[in-house]
Amino acid sequence: MSISVAIIAYNSSEYIKKQINSILEQTHNVDEIVIFEDASTDNTKEILEAYKNKHPDLFIIHNNSQNIGIYKNIEKAIKSCTGDIIILADHDDYWYSNKVETILKWFNSNPTMNGVFTNGTIMNSEEIINNNYCLWDVMGFPYKSIKNSKDLKLYINTVENAVTGAALAFRNHLPFLNHPFPAVKNLVHDRWIAMNLAENNSLGILDEKIIRYRIHPKQAIGGVIKDVEKYNSLNEDMLGDLPNLNNGINKFKDLRYILNKIETNLQIQNGINKIPHVDLESISYIAILKNKHKNYNQYGAKRWPILSFIRKIKRLVIE
Repeated sequence: MSISVAIIAYNSSEYIKKQINSILEQTHNVDEIVIFEDASTDNTKEILEAYKNKHPDLFIIHNNSQNIGIYKNIEKAIKSCTGDIIILADHDDYWYSNKVETILKWFNSNPTMNGVFTNGTIMNSEEIINNNYCLWDVMGFPYKSIKNSKDLKLYINTVENAVTGAALAFRNHLPFLNHPFPAVKNLVHDRWIAMNLAENNSLGILDEKIIRYRIHPKQAIGGVIKDVEKYNSLNEDMLGDLPNLNNGINKFKDLRYILNKIETNLQIQNGINKIPHVDLESISYIAILKNKHKNYNQYGAKRWPILSFIRKIKRLVIE
């Protein structure tokens, strides 16, 4: 199977050399590295041009004439890939040397699956490893509670995106990739891909740390180091229909976090449901989310009646 790597870059000069070098040093070579540069104002273009000059048959680089943003840029990069397998890479991360080999081995062992996402170690801007948490921890993914593909599909569609693009690989030429990525508020590219893969139970979970995921102030989307255990617990709680008091929703701000998540998911699913060509179970997810929203609101009204009333009024004013 041929391998494409898709990267987007914007003002990436600080970290992108280390990422690209880690891709070039893989135990299994990739067939193409597709990079869409989004009108950077630093010297990212010059760095990429140097790699292109040194490896003209490996690098495909496109420089956007104007900034189009992460969502549309990664879509363009993905659709420019020609390999059988597309592996996404963030410009500021680092691949362990066995990443491509591990991904290929997984696809060869799982011929009916169309995608897989992996775990990773965490590092900061100075490349200091955080041994207390892994990538899935800081993304709030309660992976120990996900027992099967049904749980995973429900989690991605009604709780949170478990799939970090930097740790995602998938087969090329899947039907949903032939259509434009939908413009739905709060829907990011990796979640959109994950939703489509999970819908047919063809998204695998591989608990191997084959990247170093960098958390730093300049990144567009990242994980949360603070209160990791709490957010994992709250996300796990949202898998159920009723508040799990054993997990301890003891503060109104935790209930507010859950309600905000549910409302964001409803917004996403309602947006997806309006797209004609999309064949996802949005109506079912909307019903699940509405039921959860009702149950958590009822719980809040009993536990914190005044605060719940104030929040309801604020939401009505905002909307």
